[in-house]
Amino acid sequence: MTILRKVSLFKKLNSKDFKKIFSIAQVKSFNKGDIVFHKNEIGNNFFIVRSGKIKIFTSIGPNKKKTFAFLEKGDFFGEMSLLGSTTRSASAQAVSDSELLVISRFNFKKLLAKNTDFTLKLLQTLVKRLNNSDREIENMLYHNILGRLAGKIIELAPKTNKPPIVLNIDQNELAECIGTTRVPICHAIKSLKKCGAIDYKRTGIIILNLKQLESIANIKEVGERIIRYGN
Repeated sequence: MTILRKVSLFKKLNSKDFKKIFSIAQVKSFNKGDIVFHKNEIGNNFFIVRSGKIKIFTSIGPNKKKTFAFLEKGDFFGEMSLLGSTTRSASAQAVSDSELLVISRFNFKKLLAKNTDFTLKLLQTLVKRLNNSDREIENMLYHNILGRLAGKIIELAPKTNKPPIVLNIDQNELAECIGTTRVPICHAIKSLKKCGAIDYKRTGIIILNLKQLESIANIKEVGERIIRYGN
């Protein structure tokens, strides 16, 4: 119940609705590395992250992956294939040991039909996710690797005013977030480190100059965490 109240879709629901949703949700556990579902599978369930971390990604050819989002406690995913297309538009994988609340297609559609607040919030979320997809495409078309990396570091970094700002991610994961390979990311990290915007350790990236990163990424407004993708 505590987790459900933190999910943006459910914020306007009353206690009776919460109890109903809790009664139709099942808890499933996934070990680190487990696949929750594959791209192009038929979608039969809606998911809420109860604990752990989930990665939403797709493969680009034999050697590349594109990571769309990392989902954590209270985030949701899996709604798109239940609303329109019957197959998943991306894959989902547990980045750490995770527990998910799972709602079936049948019960998900009943929620849509009987609760207008839930439906409206879902539509608002989908619109925001589409807008973010447009920005991702624009970045890939018009920004170089250095600018895309700077923007992705800002997007993924913890939202805090207390230095140091540390992003715990390795070069392979960063490459997947941008949709490229490790070699160009390694060169881009060295460039950002050389100009004093970041420092890089094995544990991750330390942001030294946020304004400089924003300038390199050509970002005018920073601070809003990207809305997570549903599949």
